[in-house]
Amino acid sequence: MITHNQAIKTLTPADYLIIEKEHLLFDKFLTDLRNTCACSNLNQLPDCHVCEREKMTSCQGRLPSYLFYISDLAARHFEHEEQIMLSRPHVTEEYEYFRLHHQAHQDIMEKLNALADECFSLDNKSNPAETYRQFYKKLSDMFEEHDRAFDDPFIQSTKT
Repeated sequence: MITHNQAIKTLTPADYLIIEKEHLLFDKFLTDLRNTCACSNLNQLPDCHVCEREKMTSCQGRLPSYLFYISDLAARHFEHEEQIMLSRPHVTEEYEYFRLHHQAHQDIMEKLNALADECFSLDNKSNPAETYRQFYKKLSDMFEEHDRAFDDPFIQSTKT
């Protein structure tokens, strides 16, 4: 993420503010997701058996709202990002790199929907701490890979 944060600083001031605000929201979201379930932060195997049933149920109940929030945030962010890309003189919707980047956004949205479906298919016997850990890892890895593969190269191309 450090390379990405350095790369976005090369955007125009207005574009930078939009993207930086959304990236701060992504970072806050991931931190909140990681910290919601206290048992998922323990330096041991995640185990919710130490929690009262109400706490465990609360953790299970929050996960769908987290996933809907991140889906909404990602959709808005991708729309802003694509608008910024299309504002560049050499970029059109037919431009190969734009099409690939747009498709990557669509793929992420599909993965977010699949995570939401997975979340709703969990039963009461699932371990919320392990679920939070897994979802946090999947989301972090997915967004970092996208930054590295698509966002950073595009931003670097705007400097030339």
